[in-house]
Amino acid sequence: MPLHMTLTEAPSDVPLELAAVARRELADRLRRLGVDLGARFIRSGEGVNAPSVRVGLVNTKDNHPNEIVLGGEMAARVMVHLDDDRKLPLPELAPGDEGHVEGLVSDCICANALQQLGIVENDRIRLVRRLPPMRYVTMVNDGGRIARVALSDGQAAMIRGRFLPDGPEGQFALARVNTAFLVEKTLGAPQMLASLKNLGAVPGAQLTLVEVQPSQQVALAGHASIKLVTQDGLTLLVHPHDAVKMTVLVP
Repeated sequence: MPLHMTLTEAPSDVPLELAAVARRELADRLRRLGVDLGARFIRSGEGVNAPSVRVGLVNTKDNHPNEIVLGGEMAARVMVHLDDDRKLPLPELAPGDEGHVEGLVSDCICANALQQLGIVENDRIRLVRRLPPMRYVTMVNDGGRIARVALSDGQAAMIRGRFLPDGPEGQFALARVNTAFLVEKTLGAPQMLASLKNLGAVPGAQLTLVEVQPSQQVALAGHASIKLVTQDGLTLLVHPHDAVKMTVLVP
């Protein structure tokens, strides 16, 4: 008799069938990508720690910059339909590959964050390059409390604001050394917001980038995306936060 279990607990390299999705928003997004209840797929044997990426937004609107940075966990949620008709997670594109955003493998919170960064379904997108792990050494002035902190590339990408004194709006991940940046909004899941708050990167704070250092990438248990390959050959990267909401049948 088949067993029911969450995708996070499911074994690798055996046929699985999607039996239920706990959140309607996630179920709807999967359905638009062709993964409905009853869909069959195989979970790859190893988790994927996707790299951060720099992407070009070809149809720029709503005052979004032409290029943005996405941390690996956020980039893995973006499915791209390439001009050669392949469908791939954003981190698996080659530099220069271009297509449109096919969908987001994400819950409502992270999908909203991606949309605020300019990632909108059906808009054109191009992978500029994959980024090595980086650490943003930053001076934070939060209401007169000054501290020197280190932000990951993923954290820096989730901080929006404007460059002072009269520069454009954008992400702190695109900051230049010694340029002041006023935080206007932080994005992401509650864990991301809490980590930024603990570092003083909150709306109203002023950040100044000191330097960017290479960072040793550490694969944390429970953070690697789960790679799925469907019967139709579609590859999906599913974050554990979303995978736990997916129930599968295991033969």
